[in-house]
Amino acid sequence: MGIHERKRRATFSIDSAVKEELEARIPSSKRSGFVERAIAEALRKEAVEGLRKTLDSMEGYSSGGEDSVEMLRRLRSERDIYLAARHASKL
Repeated sequence: MGIHERKRRATFSIDSAVKEELEARIPSSKRSGFVERAIAEALRKEAVEGLRKTLDSMEGYSSGGEDSVEMLRRLRSERDIYLAARHASKL
């Protein structure tokens, strides 16, 4: 299966000024890839932000006003300590 067999044509509207800038700055042979990467990155950022909001809204996991990044670091650290202790007890 070739790489182009996975591609699908998409139709959507964008502001004319954005289209003009895209056409002025990105060669036509590279536009599809540029737009695909931009959309993929925007979707990734949106997913990360959604996850942050979900984690920030969870009760019982946060302590002392820590944000989602701090909470994930704390949970990972606690998990590392748990796994190390469990592994040490089997030696």
